[in-house]
Amino acid sequence: QERHNASHMSAPCRLAPTTLAHRRFLAPNTARTTRVMATASKSVSSYLPADTYNSLPKDGDLTFLHTMLRVNDLDATMAFFSALGLMETRRKESEKGKFTLVFMASAPGAPEIELTYNWGGEEFAPPSRSMGHLAFATDDIYGLCEKLRAAGHVIHRPPRDGKMAFVKSPDGISVELLQKGVPLEPAEPWSSMENTGEW
Repeated sequence: QERHNASHMSAPCRLAPTTLAHRRFLAPNTARTTRVMATASKSVSSYLPADTYNSLPKDGDLTFLHTMLRVNDLDATMAFFSALGLMETRRKESEKGKFTLVFMASAPGAPEIELTYNWGGEEFAPPSRSMGHLAFATDDIYGLCEKLRAAGHVIHRPPRDGKMAFVKSPDGISVELLQKGVPLEPAEPWSSMENTGEW
């Protein structure tokens, strides 16, 4: 049975510019990309075609595309990342290879994760420490942690300092949450909440 081990069709990561240091990594069409990100609704149709990387300009820059995660329960993992604020951008079903790929992102042009599910499931060891974590910045770390907790997810490292928290995906991938801007003022129940397990 063929297993999916390689990356497939992925749109480029284009982040909205924030500093001069960031701008030098962006392609020449940054202005257009920024307008799209500001105006596009969160729908699959607002995303670039799956084979966009084939037409990327050869500008001498390396372009980050996505991070691939193998999953045992596709629905549970999608629900977890949906609670974080990501949405499905596209998917591929392979009858021949017996696998499903689901790409998720927070907004058009934002970094993507590729969820790979091999039909029938597969056994794999818990994540190695060589795979540290994914990281997301949020406007309201308290609100996001409460949303995740209400959905049944454990906040392994609560945001006691108003700026950082850790949760885990159903397959044990650590996810770091960071408060945008200055840390929030300490608040309950987070400020007195203990750590749970490892992350």
